[in-house]
Parts: sequence; structure tokens; C-alpha cells
Amino acid sequence: MHWHDDELISEEETQPSKKNWRIISKLLPYFKKYKIKIIIASILLLFSTLLTLLGPILIKRVIDIEIPQKNMQGLLIIAFIYLAVQLFIILVRYFQEIEIQKVGERAIADLKSDLFEQLLNIPVAHFDKNPVGRLISRVDSDTETLKFLFSQTGVVLIQNIALIIGMSIVMMVVNWRLYLLILFMLPIFLLIFWWFERSVRPVYLAVRKKVAEINGYIIETLHGLPIVQIFQQETNFLKKINTLGKEKCAVEIKALSYWYRIWCFVDLGEVIGIILVLGVGGIWALQGAITIGTIFLFISYITRLFGPLRRLSDQVNVIERAFASAERVFQVLATKREGKEQEKELVKNFRTHITFKDLSFYYENENWVLENLNFKIKKGERIALVGETGGGKTSIVALLLKFYEPQKGTILLDDTCISKINRNSLRAMIGFVPQDVILFPGSIMENLRLFDEQISPHKVIEAATRACIHDRICKLPKSYDTNIIEQGVNLSFGERQLLSYARALVFDPDILILDEATSSVDPESERLIQIGMKELLKDRTAIIIAHRLTTTRLADRVLVIHKGRLIEQGTHAELLSAEGYYHKLYKLQYLSVAR
Repeated sequence: MHWHDDELISEEETQPSKKNWRIISKLLPYFKKYKIKIIIASILLLFSTLLTLLGPILIKRVIDIEIPQKNMQGLLIIAFIYLAVQLFIILVRYFQEIEIQKVGERAIADLKSDLFEQLLNIPVAHFDKNPVGRLISRVDSDTETLKFLFSQTGVVLIQNIALIIGMSIVMMVVNWRLYLLILFMLPIFLLIFWWFERSVRPVYLAVRKKVAEINGYIIETLHGLPIVQIFQQETNFLKKINTLGKEKCAVEIKALSYWYRIWCFVDLGEVIGIILVLGVGGIWALQGAITIGTIFLFISYITRLFGPLRRLSDQVNVIERAFASAERVFQVLATKREGKEQEKELVKNFRTHITFKDLSFYYENENWVLENLNFKIKKGERIALVGETGGGKTSIVALLLKFYEPQKGTILLDDTCISKINRNSLRAMIGFVPQDVILFPGSIMENLRLFDEQISPHKVIEAATRACIHDRICKLPKSYDTNIIEQGVNLSFGERQLLSYARALVFDPDILILDEATSSVDPESERLIQIGMKELLKDRTAIIIAHRLTTTRLADRVLVIHKGRLIEQGTHAELLSAEGYYHKLYKLQYLSVAR
């Protein structure tokens, strides 16, 4: 795998505000299908929010009328109304929260499903430049941030905007002159919020980048943990994660410093508002122009008014994180997929041969991995590819599977260039047994048929029997229903290898690509693997990437690949007698085993 530190977001993406509406427009389709529930929840939210305005109004009446008139009955009635209103608000908010959380969960589940479908259809080359941990961060943590944006931040925004508008109307009706004193501060706060949004956006993009980088590093380290422990490099890996953590901490602190500044401005605004009401309103009250109840109502509303502003400043923090997450999520969704190639030729099998003609290929920067390859594989022929690591053997297979396109030359299936053949049609003819056995979460049965329920259990059991793994599966606690744990750690390496053979036999491909495993196993497992391999290769065109040169005896012809070029070919015996590069490799491996 080729690792790069290229950013997933361009400089253009870090520009604040310009992209917000575009992001929102992309998010809206995920919520449109739940618009009825959203409307109901919004009505309940607005209703409960406006009801909270009644509290200070009722208390104002108590201060201005009921207490001066010593009206006990009126006091009790207002207390009862106040209690009833509060209980009703709690009930309404309960149903509103349930509905909004349902919508949030379902919409984000749809988004995650689209992301996963996208990842399944992205070209393999994309993963060369984007570590798995970074992509996991997109599917998991970034989408969860968006869920929080809708189910929590969205609710707070609607609630607080409604509260601000409602309180403004009430204060203007009660005493418009006192309200105007408070209103003059609004442009100042709008200017502060505008500055904050522009300043903090790039910082939160940097935070998300660091989070993804740390997630990727942890995931890849855990995958290779045995190597870390064997070579006793725990300290060095810990230093690396500590360095990444400090870098993230520095960016987080910068973001928090912006947030605390705006929080202080909001607090200062509340203090100024209360001073204005107490000062000017107090003078007017002494002059008999307004009542004490009016001063209470204004102070109560100012406290409630700046409470929402403070919560809104909190939510700007969340919103900026969410927009940064959304940009990354939608960049994954915008990644070019493998074309459907509906117009290309469909083939069900091949008749005579596969031809590699003048084939040259590089991954990047014209560092040629393969150069001017020419060879032909006849139908039913078994070819072994041998050579040093990095010589280009795996790249040949990747080109045949159309994971990449060659820069020069062609691959022909019979007489048709595979670039003109439908990709899925081509891959349906090819079975692949990788060097590192890949098993998925689920049962053995599900792994052998790759979750395709149209494949009958009988066919699976037949394939497992031919691969010499059926008896071992039957000895497991739940037989074929036994769950695979973490890439098959509950199975031996030999059992995992035989399962990969059985899986290939289930799909019974015309062409088999076998990337031979290099790990050693016990003699009995080795015997079963050899039997399974012979059964797998039987009556089938095969390309074997051979790491143990003894395996080449199973091949009809051996191709020696050195530095991307085909330098020798022939049978195992012919190449040994020629005493060329293959003979040298064989001697080195034989001596290594002897030692």
C-alpha cells in the first residue's frame, strides 16, 4: 500500500461561509423523507418554547396586581396555572425529543449506508492514498457529529431563535422604549458571531484532520501489534501517538480560545443589559412610568435572552465541527466510482487464451513497476509467477482484475481487450485466493458464500469437503454456524487457508488467481493444504503467485519476473537445468530451508 499525507480537503474547502449552504443542500435529501415527523417535532418544539414565555408574565402579574391587592385567590390561581404550564411543557418536550431523535438516527443511518456503498464501489487505487483509519473516521465519527448537529444543535437553534423572537415581541409590547435600549446591542453581537464563524472554521477543519490521522494511526498500529511487541518498539509507537496528541491538543486549544472569547462577550452583554434595565428602568419606576413587575420581566427575559445567546455560541462550536465533518463526508461521496460499464461487452467464459501484450504500468511518477511484458496463458494452463518481492507479480494480477489500467499495452481475453469487457462480467469469471486470508464478521457459512443466500448450504458443504476443511468445521462448537472472531483468530492459520480454498471452490471460477501464503504450518495442515490446492487447481486455468518454489511443480509453466520484466520462462525442471535466475532463487530458498 502506498501511503501519502495528501489532504482530503482542498484549500478552497477551508474558506468559511461560502460552502455552508452547499453542504446544507446536500444534507437535506437525507431528511426530506422524514419531513412529516420533522414538521410535527418542530411544531411541538415551537409550542413548548413559546409556553416558557408565560412564566415571567404570570410572575409580573403577581408582583404588580395580586400582591399589592393582597388577592390570595388570584395568587393561588396563577400558581396553579404556572404549575400546569410547566408540566405541559415537560410532556410536549418529551414527545418532541423522541420524534427528533428517531429522525436523526434514521437519516444518519441512511447517510452511513450511502457512505459504505460508496466505499464498496471506489476504485482500489483510491485506498493507496487514503489510509483505512481515515476512511473509518468518515463513516463513524464524522457522521455521528452530523447526527448531533441535527438532533441536538438543530433543536437548540430553533428553540433559541423562537425564544429570542417571542421575548422580543413581549418586551416590545410591555414597554417599547426599554426594549429599544436592549436592542441596540444586537448589531454588535451579529458582528461578533460573523467574525467568530470566519475565524474558527479553518481551525475545526484542522482538528478533524488530526482526529482522522490519530484514528488511522491507532487502527494500523493495532493491526500490526504483534510486530510492535516482538521488536519491543512500544516506546517509539507511544512517542508517535503522543506527538500526534500534542498536535491535536494545540489545535483544539486554539479553537477553544475563540469559543471562550465569544462566551465572554455574551456574558458582558448580559451584564450591560441588566445594568441598563436597573438604571434606566429603575429611574422610570421611581417616576411611576413603569412598574416593578415590568423591571422583573425585563431582567428575567434578559437572563433568558442571553442564555440562548450563550447556548448559540456553544452551538457555533458544534456547527463548525459538523460542517468540517460534512465536507469530509461529502468528499468521500463525491469520489469517482468505478464506472458501471453497461455499454461494454458481457462475457460468461473464455475460450482459448489470455494474452499480455507489450504491457507497461506504474502507480505514480512514472516509476515503472512492469515494463514491456509479453506472454500468453492457454485455457486450462497453470502458470506460476516467481521473483523477488516488489518485482511486479501482484501488479500483473491487479491489472487482470481491472483494479488499475495499464499506461501502455493491453491484456486480451481471447481476442478482446479487457478494457472493452464489462468489469463485473470479467471478475465473475475469476476467483482470487489472497496471500493473507480475508475473513469477515459472521459465521463460517456466511464467509464461504460471502453472504449470498442464493448459494445453497449443500454447495458450500461440498466445496468445503473438496478443500479438506469439512471435517474440521464439523468439530467446531456450532459447525458451519460458528462465528468468525477478528479475522479468524479462533481458527488456526491452516484452517483459515483451507477456508479460502473452499470459498473459491464455492464460486467455481473459470480462472483462478492464487497468491500463495508464506506462513509455515504443522505437517498435517500442510498435507491438507497441498491436497486442497491440487483440488482447487484441478481442470482450471490458474495464475499462481508462488513464494515457495516447490509450489511451482504444480504449474505447467513458470514465469520469472525480475524488476518488472519477464526474464525467464519454462517448466520447473527446464529452468533449473538452465541454471539462470530461477536456479539462483531456488538454491537460495533451498539453503535457507536447510539451515
